Parts: sequence; C-alpha cells; structure tokens
Amino acid sequence: MNLIVRLIDKYALWIYILCGLGMLFYLRAASAARRDGSQAIYSLEREGAAKQVYRASGMMLVLLMIVVGVYALSNYVELPAPSTSPIVVSTPTPELATPTRMSAPASVEDTTTTPEPTATRIPRRTIVVLPTIVQETPTSQVIPASCPHPNVRVSQPGQSQVINQGIQVTGTAQKDLFDRYEFKFQSRDLPNDDWHWVQSFETPVENGDLGYWPTAHLPPGNYRFMLIAIDKRGNSQECVVPVTIQH
Repeated sequence: MNLIVRLIDKYALWIYILCGLGMLFYLRAASAARRDGSQAIYSLEREGAAKQVYRASGMMLVLLMIVVGVYALSNYVELPAPSTSPIVVSTPTPELATPTRMSAPASVEDTTTTPEPTATRIPRRTIVVLPTIVQETPTSQVIPASCPHPNVRVSQPGQSQVINQGIQVTGTAQKDLFDRYEFKFQSRDLPNDDWHWVQSFETPVENGDLGYWPTAHLPPGNYRFMLIAIDKRGNSQECVVPVTIQH
C-alpha cells in the first residue's frame, strides 16, 4: 500500500495532466452531442445524444474525483518513514603497553652552543645621474617662391608649402604709380580652373605682412597662390606660388 501511495505522489503531476486532457476530451464530446441533439429531428436521435451527454459527464466526474483523490493523497496523507536498522560497528579496544622505565645517564652535559651574530655588510647605494638628451625637433624649411619681379615677391607661403586653416602672407608688393595689390588662387587639380579673387589692399608693403589668406573653406588639394600688384595705369606684375591645402 505504501508503495502505491508513493508512486501516486511521485507521478501526481502527470496524473493531473492526463486527467485534464481527458476532461477536455469528454467536455468536447458532451458539447458535440448536445449540439447534435438540439439539431436532431427524431426523438430516437435526441435520446441517443442525451445518453452521450450523460456518459461524457459521468467520465468527467470520474476524472475529477481521481484528481481530488490524488491531491488528497499527495498533500494530506503522511507516509511512514522507511525503517532503517542501525548498523552496529564493533570498536576494538586497544591494548595498552606497559612502559619500561629507563635509567637516566649518570651525567649529561648540555652541549648546545649559542651562535654568535655575524655582521653583514650592506652594499652602498650608488646614484647615477644620466645626462638629459634634448632632441631638437626639425622645423620644415620654407623655400621662398621664385618671383620674376623684385618689387612683387612672396616670402610666405613658400613653394609647395602645406597650409591648413590659413596662412599669413609675407613679402613685398610695391610699384611705381602704385594703386593696389590683390590675392588670388587657382586649383591645380581642376583643369582650366579660373583665378579666384580673395582680397585687395591699397597700401604698398616692403618685406612685411601682406595679409591673411583663409583656406578653411577650400577642399584639400593642390593650388596656386598669386600676389598681383597693379598701378594706376592698369599695368600689373604678379608672383605665383604652388601650395597644398590639407585639413
């Protein structure tokens, strides 16, 4: 009996699932029989459908009682604990040996000697000061542009100089009957590109700051920078410098 109760308690979940599926099956059968009975024309068919409904209802009641019984056995029936017989282990009693009395030697001298401390020489720490080597960062040398006219010269930017956001233009821009000088640029990457005007200045300059050329708005590439001096008669002299713009 205890074995049966233990098996029911172990497989209670599966019993619940199977009974639930059976109840769903008979519930569907009862619904189908009731629907067929309501649609039947003859009384014999209605009686047969009613019997099927009663049979399915009875089976659902039986399955419900099984579920209730399994639940009661699993939760309210206390199973006796399995009997276990104690294991008796015999512990052997050890036999005590009778100690033999030994006579002490006539004279025993303590021969233990205390070692004398030995002085340890501590090495002297030597601090070596290494000379600091200063490395000089090489600066890029600006090569002035080759300008054909001594009165219109560009010292900066130099030939093939790399420009980032802009550059301060230095050099000389003067001429007889001076009127003005201008900055212009042209792309070397675009064929047949026109000269683009940047700015005009009305004061001549000799070996000084000519003005600022902003290049942040220009796309990276190869360009030509032109310094052109114009007199009051419209005659002009220019100096062209190849440069590279990188952002």
